Amino acid sequence: MRALIITSRFPWPSYTGDRLRAAIWVSALSTKGEVVLIAPDGTLPADVTNIRLVAAPRSLRRFVLNAMTMLRHSLPVQCLIAAPYDWRTVIAKARREAGPFDVTIVLLSRLHPWVRQSLEGRTVLDAVDSLRRNAEERKKAAGILGRLFWRMEERRMARVERDAAKSYGKIVVVSDDETGEFAGAVAVTSGIAAKPLDNAPRAYNFGFWGRFPYFANADAAAWLLDEIWPAILALDPSATLIIGGADAPRSLRDAALRRGVTLISPIDDVTTFARNIRIALMPLRHGSGQSTKILEAAEAGCAIVGTAQALRGLKPLASHARIESTTSGFARAAVELLADDELRSSLATHLRDVVVSKYARSATLDRMVSIATEAR
Repeated sequence: MRALIITSRFPWPSYTGDRLRAAIWVSALSTKGEVVLIAPDGTLPADVTNIRLVAAPRSLRRFVLNAMTMLRHSLPVQCLIAAPYDWRTVIAKARREAGPFDVTIVLLSRLHPWVRQSLEGRTVLDAVDSLRRNAEERKKAAGILGRLFWRMEERRMARVERDAAKSYGKIVVVSDDETGEFAGAVAVTSGIAAKPLDNAPRAYNFGFWGRFPYFANADAAAWLLDEIWPAILALDPSATLIIGGADAPRSLRDAALRRGVTLISPIDDVTTFARNIRIALMPLRHGSGQSTKILEAAEAGCAIVGTAQALRGLKPLASHARIESTTSGFARAAVELLADDELRSSLATHLRDVVVSKYARSATLDRMVSIATEAR
């Protein structure tokens, strides 16, 4: 099978949902044939084989032309992320040099307006999550002017996603919660590769991580540092907390320093980072799709205290986590779990067992191969 994968952001390092998803598609399909990746230029990791990168060159002229198209057709502003590239030309180049392709995989619905006229043969849109739904979540978190902007984005993205649902042989999303946004969509979790636990001592009682510029993570970190953490310290002054993730702003670094919290930015290896934490605190109040950090925490053997929003699309895991929605509830649940070694260990064991049995990355890879083969 010869596959073409098109994504508006280079997949590595895989620190956002669409980058991770593109990397997983590469991993799945490169074992079954030749993969050509169209993406902005970057350096392929040494362990990525049987793949050819056709770099999409950035152009100011193309950005201006596509921005005009966006205004003319009332496309969502977030489509500008993919606007600086001449997708039609680079897709034609890939077909001349390496095609024809048996299947084309497109990442995220915001890329759809720029590539829809160039699609041929079997096609898959991996929307990951609904960007209309994501705009709705951003609207909830925004101020007055921000709510007006995101309401407009929500309407425009809904129109793009309705068109996308009719344009591809298969639509893939990350969880069952997202399938209602696209007619006929199938849910495929990104999953996680489980590694052995070494049962080494864990240096931190509590931890949180995520890419901080993402609005949902920024909100969660602020709630954790400003309200939840002081409430925890009021119950247990000896407690320790570490937070980590890419691109921590100065304001967050200063807040962590004031609160006596360890901050790591960026994280070199999430697997190692999470294995140093007893209880993952996940106070996420916004977001769409499926939270990869929940899978990471469960795989690492952490107990979890989180909001219902943090556990969205992960019902099998939610039944083994403490679900809280208030500052006092978070603090109380966290300290109770820290004091009860038996309960904490039991919940962590059940969480890891569920991840291994229901969210194995190997199963995701097999499912993606099947989808690429079955797509119309």
